[in-house]
Amino acid sequence: MNQKPNLVIIGGGIVGLTIAREAYLVQKFNEITVIEKENKFAIHSSTRNSGVIHAGFYYLSNSKKAKFCSSANKMLREYCSQHQLPVNKCGKVVVTKNYEEEKVLYELESRGKKNGCDIKILPKNLLSSYESNAKTYENFLWSPNTWSASPIHLIENILKELREANVKLLCNQKILNYGENYLSLSSGEIIKYDFLVNATGAYALNVAEMFGIKTHFKLLPFKGLYLSTKLKRYKMKAHVYPVPDIDQPFLGIHTTLNYKNELKIGPTAIPAFSPENYTLLEGIDLNFLSQLVPLQLNLLIKNHFNFRNLALKEIKFIFKQNILKEVKKIINMDLNENDFNWYSPGIRAQLYNSKTKSLENDFVLKEEQNRFHILNSISPAWTCSLKTAEYVIKHLVKNL
Repeated sequence: MNQKPNLVIIGGGIVGLTIAREAYLVQKFNEITVIEKENKFAIHSSTRNSGVIHAGFYYLSNSKKAKFCSSANKMLREYCSQHQLPVNKCGKVVVTKNYEEEKVLYELESRGKKNGCDIKILPKNLLSSYESNAKTYENFLWSPNTWSASPIHLIENILKELREANVKLLCNQKILNYGENYLSLSSGEIIKYDFLVNATGAYALNVAEMFGIKTHFKLLPFKGLYLSTKLKRYKMKAHVYPVPDIDQPFLGIHTTLNYKNELKIGPTAIPAFSPENYTLLEGIDLNFLSQLVPLQLNLLIKNHFNFRNLALKEIKFIFKQNILKEVKKIINMDLNENDFNWYSPGIRAQLYNSKTKSLENDFVLKEEQNRFHILNSISPAWTCSLKTAEYVIKHLVKNL
């Protein structure tokens, strides 16, 4: 290809925007276009998350999450520092409640060491030096590089870079028709492309199917509810997380500190009825609902991957007092329900693997011809965005 190719990215969340940024940096593309269905960029999971920059010690070493996250953590921390974006260098402690969880703690340490994470296990008597409000059974894991940043500030800065680079940013646009090398938009505009990236988050499976990609995945979204407080009497020094169920992709109810050092508690993992179903009836997509309800009912009956147990456990967290009761298992604080407000909920656009009857715990990336599909963009996708962008563009460039 003698002339520089055009790149189109569908999806204007953090992953799509960082891919556009990386595409500009490598200087291998002529025109770069980002297409977003909403009237603003990154209004879903990209800015409806805790802002935690994960270190990467939860993931099996042969997973894409493991291969991406440790270096991605460094990349994102350096990006925030370079552009003077607000961060909280608080670090994180992972605590245990019993002997069985102690064994999981050492498994996390083993994974983290293999993944190149800066972590260590320390005895209980040192915990107060790292977070005096935390409590543990015998030991705890310390992760100094688990910081917090501001998702909104990060998005604003990336958008500023893209505008300065003359990247074409199209909001409020839906794809009406498509061909081998073009997209027809709801505005009537025809966008021609040589390479295309599908970074549409919760809708990535739909877009992939539109281009003829067949998979054994189905969307199974989960709603993350948070509580937050700005009261200074709830002052902490570090994130506090419980040891998770490592057979599930969820980390359990925990405390996080945002970039302002304000306390947040959550998130839940409540089954949702649509990928943008933030409140009881808000954002329900009838097309998704007709697919999701039969799947959820089937999983409740057959209890694949302990879905029934998970759903019954999580549904109680629609009440504030139950979230606060749960978090008091890992911290020693007098938590007044009236001091905490509901924070903007997020939706985890999780894929279910109908072949293995389990949740898909890793990123799913599919490359075909001149198109690249990011199908399972789940946590730590926000942390990994710069690394994911580097990976995707490297794969596209090799085809030039």
